Amino acid sequence: MRLALWMATPAALFVLGTLVYVAASYRLLRGHAPPRAARAALAEMWRELVLSILVQPLLPFFYLFGRKLARGNGMPVVAVHGYMQNRVDFLGLARALSKRGMGPVYGFNYPWFASIGSNAERLGRFVDAVRSETGREKVALVCHSMGGLVAFDYLLHHAGTAHVSTCITIASPHGGVVYKGPMLGAPNHELRIGSALVKSLDKPLTVPVLSIASTHDNVAHPTTISSIATRGGEDWVVEGPGHLAILFDPRVIQRVVTALSAACSQSADGGVRKDEQPRKEG
Repeated sequence: MRLALWMATPAALFVLGTLVYVAASYRLLRGHAPPRAARAALAEMWRELVLSILVQPLLPFFYLFGRKLARGNGMPVVAVHGYMQNRVDFLGLARALSKRGMGPVYGFNYPWFASIGSNAERLGRFVDAVRSETGREKVALVCHSMGGLVAFDYLLHHAGTAHVSTCITIASPHGGVVYKGPMLGAPNHELRIGSALVKSLDKPLTVPVLSIASTHDNVAHPTTISSIATRGGEDWVVEGPGHLAILFDPRVIQRVVTALSAACSQSADGGVRKDEQPRKEG
């Protein structure tokens, strides 16, 4: 009995903590999103809660595993996670891409508490390793939350443009977060609206970028903080899903598939490996 209680207590505390997080974050969302029916709000809160309970316990394992989340012979996709997370969040998306014959999908882990600039450098080294491993000239970036800012720093300040065919950000606060509470590490200052980091990334984009946002994201809200239209990117807004649930939303997955397909068909090498390039005669 004591052993069962000892084992059940951490699980119960985790579920309780997740419930508090979801309830509190949706409470902070009020005033930053359009009003909606209570039934719809409760349904999205429930989905966010269930996905968090299912996915987050796997997070420790994906610090060690999951560098290659899905196999494939097409354009490499590098997944860039967000604040306090790792590549586990992309399990659903990687599986969906694999089922459609896309990928390979690589999960990039980085120390989320470090500065965005230092993590952009790490992303650059990871992209170079993927390019070398796959023989491709360029990769596609698919990013969640703070990962979008890491990707932008890489593109704008670390010569990433030469190695990236397209970038898709999902629930990324490109304009900074409205949340005023404490955060751990360098993001405590860098993610704020008006921060030096946010201002340094507010520049014209030199690769195709799609920013996907939710009308009722319980973390990255309002949707205007995800807008990149004035920088030359494309904005796309989906109705409803929360900050984690948006990665598993079928509408979002289909939009990501469409964007990656377009990038592959428009890339200079057509998604072909360097060692498969046709020889020019004469």
